[in-house]
Amino acid sequence: MPNDSEDIQEKAHLIDQDAENNENNAWKLNKTYNKASVLKLVVLSLSGFGAEFFFIYFDMYAIPLQLRAKIPIALSTLPGLVATIIGFFLTPIISNMSDRCSLRLGRRRPFLIVLFIIALAFNTLCTFGRAIGLSISPGHYLISQILIITGLCIGMISATTLLSIVRAYVMDSASSDMQVLANSLMPCMSSLGVITSTTLAGINWRKTALFNVFGGQIRVIFSLSSMISIFITFISVICYREIPYDNEKYDKAKVDTSSVTTKADTIEMIIADSDAKETSQQSNVSTNKTEFKNQSSPNKSKVITSDEIHSWSSVYQTYYLAKTMPKELINLWITSVLGWISGIAFIIFYTNFVGESIYHGNPMAPKNSTAFANYRQGVRNASWGLMAFTIVSAIYSLLLIRLAKYFDMRYMIAVGYLITCVATMVMSLANEVVLVNIMAAFQCFTCATIFNLPFAILASYHNYFIKEKKDKRWTFREYGLDISIIFTSMNVGSIIDYLFLGLLVSVTNTSRTAMIFSCIFSGLCCISAFFIYKVPDV
Repeated sequence: MPNDSEDIQEKAHLIDQDAENNENNAWKLNKTYNKASVLKLVVLSLSGFGAEFFFIYFDMYAIPLQLRAKIPIALSTLPGLVATIIGFFLTPIISNMSDRCSLRLGRRRPFLIVLFIIALAFNTLCTFGRAIGLSISPGHYLISQILIITGLCIGMISATTLLSIVRAYVMDSASSDMQVLANSLMPCMSSLGVITSTTLAGINWRKTALFNVFGGQIRVIFSLSSMISIFITFISVICYREIPYDNEKYDKAKVDTSSVTTKADTIEMIIADSDAKETSQQSNVSTNKTEFKNQSSPNKSKVITSDEIHSWSSVYQTYYLAKTMPKELINLWITSVLGWISGIAFIIFYTNFVGESIYHGNPMAPKNSTAFANYRQGVRNASWGLMAFTIVSAIYSLLLIRLAKYFDMRYMIAVGYLITCVATMVMSLANEVVLVNIMAAFQCFTCATIFNLPFAILASYHNYFIKEKKDKRWTFREYGLDISIIFTSMNVGSIIDYLFLGLLVSVTNTSRTAMIFSCIFSGLCCISAFFIYKVPDV
């Protein structure tokens, strides 16, 4: 017996030594691998350059393009509202289709390429729509109006869906320990599209040959930005190969519940008899046919199989998986909605707020009047605040990588929106443009937080509930669909702002109302962050 005990202790010691060696080797491999992985994530994150360019182009020129085509200003927000509502339903469906795409070109790449081409084509249509319409029907703006509104709507829908696909495209390539890095690189690299477009917009192209070539200031900005977007998207798509999706292999790997042997389990197996070993092995055999219970009915528990899931259409799959969202995902989605309501309210009305409330201008005044000149001066100066906001957001996105290692991401969301709430309140009470622009830069906590942390928390849910806990509520949930569900919070926030915020501003007759509105929802988002589920520390 003593000899047997010594043999067991010796084997246990050898196991400990092997485990330590394996951990050291894995650490060394990861250390060298991470350099290549970071470079890969940076390149893949650049695929969001085009989507961000289309977004900022819509924000800057949607209303001017419509006004030039004689579209009433009361109807100028209609394309944004229509695109937001359609995108709310369409984005999860397309993202779910990308989850199940098995083309040789890749899983997300076919959708990324097609959506980019559609967004580019229809933004081109709205940019040159006025000229095309007038060439078809000289002196009549109806065709121009139809072309511009169609281009704005479809271009915005494509850009929204493209952003969701790009996020899934990057996250698929990030290992579990690099999810936070991937989420931080995405907005940082994508913001280059915003910086490039706003920089080109700040240049006076009227005195250059390009103005005559393309036929206008807006057309020059769009054409140059589009060329840069095409080049960067092309590079990000071809540099790395995307592994095609395999239904059978992926589902088997996804639900594999084979045991992971620990050191204690190994020692126990050494001293256990053969019957105990056999029982232990049998208990860890996983079945090929995966099942999970339908939680939608409280009384009846219907079993859904893998084959049945794959037999459904993409629309019904999306509806079912959205309807059966786990409560952790619902809480995260609600917080994201509140954050988007706050952020979008600021972005939509900030330049108008500075032009009207700070410079006391009037956009409806005669063009040669002092009030109109003051308004234009306020809008130009407000653009510096937006530029600072974009740059600081990119920097803070990278800092989140470090901060997430030491702080709870729920508290980071709460603190970020608390700072934003205070900054927006100060902004709504201030009358100095310098102070207002400084407070606008503090909106970086909103932008960086909403584009990073909800997705990082979602990644931790997928790692914990699907890979570790094997929670049946999360079975068959994919990054593409769940990322798009988080993105629909942006659609909901936009719809609420479009429907109610304009009415509030018109009733109160001041743009300060929009800043107060943004402040209130920043505070609500701060409170909501404390209800987000935290994955237990391992």
